[in-house]
Amino acid sequence: MNLDLELKKKKTPPKAIEKSNSSLGKLLLGAFFVITISYISYTPPARSIRDTGMKTGDIASSDIVIGRDMTVEDKEMTEANRRKVSASLLPVYEFNEEKIAGSQLLLNEWFRFFKEARKGFFLKKTDLDKLRGQIRENFGFELQPQAVNTLIRSNTFARIDLNRLLLEIKNWEEKGILLSRIGVPKGKADEIIVYHEKKGYYQARLSDFYDLNDISANLTLFFKDSPLSGREKELVKPILLDFISTNVTFSKALTQLQEEKALALVNPVFIHLKKGKIILRRGDEISKDHMRLIQLIAAEEKTSSRKIPGVLFIIMALGILFFFYWRLNILSKTGGINRPRLNFVSGMTFIASALIYRLALFIYPLILRSITLDVPMDAAGLVYAVPFAVGSLLIAFLFDLQSAVVFSTINAVIGGFICDWDFKILLYVLAGNLAVAFGVEFYQRLKRSSILKAGFFWLLPVNMLTTLLFALTDDDAGWTKAAFFVAMGIFSALLSAFVANFMIPLWEVIFKLVTDLKLVEITNLNLPCFREMLEKAPGTYHHSQMVASLAEAAAQELELSPLLVRAMALYHDIGKVDSPQYFTENQSVYEDAHGQLTPLESAKVIISHIDQGLEKAERLKLPKRVAQAISQHHGTKVVKYFYAKAQELGAGKLDEFDENMFRYPGKKPQQVEEAIIMLADQVEAAAKSLSAPNDTDIRNVVEKIIASDIAESQFDECDGLTFKAMNTIAASFYGKLASIYHQRVSYPGFDFSKKKADDHHPA
Repeated sequence: MNLDLELKKKKTPPKAIEKSNSSLGKLLLGAFFVITISYISYTPPARSIRDTGMKTGDIASSDIVIGRDMTVEDKEMTEANRRKVSASLLPVYEFNEEKIAGSQLLLNEWFRFFKEARKGFFLKKTDLDKLRGQIRENFGFELQPQAVNTLIRSNTFARIDLNRLLLEIKNWEEKGILLSRIGVPKGKADEIIVYHEKKGYYQARLSDFYDLNDISANLTLFFKDSPLSGREKELVKPILLDFISTNVTFSKALTQLQEEKALALVNPVFIHLKKGKIILRRGDEISKDHMRLIQLIAAEEKTSSRKIPGVLFIIMALGILFFFYWRLNILSKTGGINRPRLNFVSGMTFIASALIYRLALFIYPLILRSITLDVPMDAAGLVYAVPFAVGSLLIAFLFDLQSAVVFSTINAVIGGFICDWDFKILLYVLAGNLAVAFGVEFYQRLKRSSILKAGFFWLLPVNMLTTLLFALTDDDAGWTKAAFFVAMGIFSALLSAFVANFMIPLWEVIFKLVTDLKLVEITNLNLPCFREMLEKAPGTYHHSQMVASLAEAAAQELELSPLLVRAMALYHDIGKVDSPQYFTENQSVYEDAHGQLTPLESAKVIISHIDQGLEKAERLKLPKRVAQAISQHHGTKVVKYFYAKAQELGAGKLDEFDENMFRYPGKKPQQVEEAIIMLADQVEAAAKSLSAPNDTDIRNVVEKIIASDIAESQFDECDGLTFKAMNTIAASFYGKLASIYHQRVSYPGFDFSKKKADDHHPA
C-alpha cells in the first residue's frame, strides 16, 4: 500500500557542541571500561625471589616457589661448555701445494744462473762484485765474495745431480715442511688439523711433517756420497735451504673460523621451571647449586620486569574489540528493545564477569586446601569450575542472540587473559558462552526457567565434552584427572545458571531494562490495574485492547517487539481510569460530563490524563519504555474538538485564548514504537466513529490520519521512521481494520432495521 504523503522538512539543525560532548562522553566511558577490565584481567608476574641478600650457607627463611612457568639460561654452564669445546679444538695448519712448484722452478733457475755466470766469469765478462749483485737482485740473498769465488771456480753446482736433488726436495715438500715443530700450537699427542686445497680438512700429527732441522739433516745425508768437498757442502746447504719452501704453516684465521663454527653448535643450557615448583624449602641450607639457581631466577625476573607490561597489550586488544563491538551494535541495530543501553550494560557486565572470575580463582584454591578427602585433585583443573557463562547468559536474556554471540567472543578473550593467557581456557569459555547464547534463544525469554534450561541442557554437555577432551589430550592424561576436569565443568555450568538467574532481576532494576518476561508479566489482563479499568472505564479498556491489536500487527511487520508495543498500547490510556466520564468511549456508561465545563476546562481535563497516566505508571513501576508511550502517544497535538468549540464560542475574541493551552505537553514520538501507538490510537478511534465502514472508508481514515500527523510534524523527532516503515504501518492497519469491520452476511428471516435504535448488531 502506497501513501501519497509529503514529510515537512523541518529538521532540527544538529548541535555540534552537544554532539561533540556526546562523542567525548562515549570515548571516556569506553576508556573507563577498557582500563578497568584490563586492570582486573592482568596478572602481574609473581616474584619467586623476594630476599635478594641470601648467601651460600644461609638457612632459607621461607619456601622459594616458582611463580610462573619460566625458562632460564644457565650462562655459567653454557660458558663452561664453550670453554670445553674450545679446549678440545685442534689448531688448523694450511698446506700450500703451490709452493712445491715454485721451489722447483727457483732451483732450476739457480742452477741455470750459475752455469751462465761461470761462463761469463771465465770470459772475464763478469767480476765477483757484479755476480754478487745479480744474485742479490735475482734471488734475494747475499753471498760472500769468497763463497762465490769457490762455487764458481769449483763448478760446484755442475757436479750436483740436479734431477735427483729436485726429486728429493719434491718428496720432502709433498710430505710437508714446517718452519719448526717447537713452540707451535698443537693438541694432545701433537695432533693438528691440516687444510689441503685438494684433500680438504684432515687430522694429522706434527711428527708427520718435516721441519727445517729435518731438511738440513736430509741435505747432509743427500751430500754424504757426493764428490763435493767439505767446504762446498757447507756453502751449498744454506743456499738450498733458502730455496726449499716451508709449505705447512699455522693459520690463525682458519683456526678462529673453526672455533666459531664449533661454538655456534654449542647450545645454551636452559633450565625449565614450572609454576608451583618448590626449589628450596623453609629451613633448608642454601647450597652452591641452590644459590646459582636462585641467582638465575632473580636475573630472569629482573629482566622480564623491564619488558613492556602485558597490561598494555590487554588494553590495546580490548580497546580494539570494544570499538568494533560498539560499532557493530550501532550499524546492525542489535540489542532488541534494550538496544540504547546495550553498550553500557555490556561494559558493566564485562566488569562484573571479570570480578567473578577473579573471586572464583581466589576462593577455589582455599577450598581445595581445606578439603580433607583423600581424592587426588589437580589445582590446575579448578579453573574449569569458574562460572564463565554468567555474562553471556545475562546478555542473551536481556538483549538478543547477536549481542550475546559477540559478547561471548570478547568474554572468552578476557577469560584467557585472567587465566594466565591460556588458549585452552579461551576455547572453553567461547564454546560454553556460545552454547548458552543459543540455548536462551531456543527456550525464548518468556520465563526465567529458560536460564536454567540453557545452563543444564546446553552449557553442561558442552563443558563436559571440552573438559574431557582437554584432560585426555594432556601429557599426563588419566581417567582420574578426566573425571575431576569433567566434574569442574559440570559445577561451572550449574553455578553459571544459578548466578545469572540471581543477577538478572538485579540488572533489570539497576539499569532499568525491559525483558520479554517483564512485558509478559505486566500485560497480564488479570492484573488489578486492568480489572479496575474494565470496571470503571470499559470503553477505554476495549479501546486499549483494539489499539494493542493494531499496534502488535504493525510491530510484527516491522520486526519490532510485539510484546513491547502491546504493553505500550495497554497502558497508554491508563490515566483515564480515575475520570472515565470525560472520555467519549465511556459515554455508553456515563453521562457526558463536559456540559457544565468550558471548552478550555474540558481540554485541560482531557490533557490531564497524560500526567495522571504517568503518575499511575510510576506507582505501578512500569518500565520507562512503556511509560514513554503514555507521554508521547498524543505528541504535541491540539485537542481539536474543544479548540474548535472555543473558537466558535469566542468568535471575534480569538486573542483571549492561546492555542497552546489546548495542546498536549508531551514529547513527540521519539522511536518507531511510540509512533505506532500514536497512529493506532487515532486510527482505532476514527474507525469506530464510522457507521458502516467499507474498504475505501477504512483506507481513507488511515491515510488521512497519517497525513495529518505528518503535516503537524509529529514525527520529526522519531528515530528510524521512514516512508517505507510508514507505508508498512498503514498497510498493516488497513488489513487489520478490514478484517474487523468486514461486511456480514445478513441473517434470513430477520429485519434488524425494525429494532429499537439502542439495539446492537450481533457480533
